[in-house]
Amino acid sequence: MNHYDILGRSIADPIVVSYLADHEKLDRIDFRTNVEMGFFGGFDSGFGLQVESLTAYGAEFEEVRSRHLPDAKERIVSRLSFTGLDAIRVVQRSYKGALPFGLTFADSSDVVAKKLGAGPFREDKSSTLPNYSAERFVHSHAVENLVVIARYDEDLRLMAVYLMQADRTMVKAKRRKATLPKQRVVPGNVDKVEGLRDQIPTPRWRESMAEGDELFNEADIAMTETSLNAFVDTVKAATSQQDVQAVQAAVKDIVLAINEINARSGMIETLERDELGVLIDAVVRASGVSLPDDEDITAEWREW
Repeated sequence: MNHYDILGRSIADPIVVSYLADHEKLDRIDFRTNVEMGFFGGFDSGFGLQVESLTAYGAEFEEVRSRHLPDAKERIVSRLSFTGLDAIRVVQRSYKGALPFGLTFADSSDVVAKKLGAGPFREDKSSTLPNYSAERFVHSHAVENLVVIARYDEDLRLMAVYLMQADRTMVKAKRRKATLPKQRVVPGNVDKVEGLRDQIPTPRWRESMAEGDELFNEADIAMTETSLNAFVDTVKAATSQQDVQAVQAAVKDIVLAINEINARSGMIETLERDELGVLIDAVVRASGVSLPDDEDITAEWREW
């Protein structure tokens, strides 16, 4: 069964209708209870299929693979979930069908990566429920135009798989990487990059802190400032050396650094996010790298 062929299709597509009919046998009682919420599947049966309105799906994903209903009634398959035994719910049954990509519940994280042919692009720890479950781990993998999310127990043994198409941000990032060999940075633009150092927003943050804004603290402002200055220095060096790959790597490094700072302090809100995004975008463009006007170069890694 080709699970990923279901994604992006209308709920009324004959392929999806047949797929649902096969899976409804897992839990006839609860399978369609939450259809109005966009969810097919019994919560304890190990299977779930989520749909979105045409508008909501189109806002997040680029490809709608089939249409069978009027716009107002159309629902597009956006996510599939396959779960194994779960300690949170003692009545949880394990999905009995074949998992995508030949995966098997209890596979180690290394085995999962090998079967998918791709290591995780993101590794997270899931929230825990005291007295109910041990710590869980969540790894996200990009496999062609899909995102495969693997959830593990405390021993990094597979206990759930979630499948969806790559969203617009990931598709744009993939296209950008494909164009990198054609991009050119301009060594004469080093001064343009340096001139943007004055746009580092931390002086304003310090002013807000001095005025009593409790969002900020000096330690995290200083760390952000150091990271941003290092980012400018790295892009300057990459510009001088005409190394477009180094410019891309510098963006990833600064975004991950700010992710870590913000995870601790939570000081990056809407205004701060806009300030940082404008600065990073401007520094990259100043090097000579061209970006589409609607692309957020930080989105691939950003958690703020």
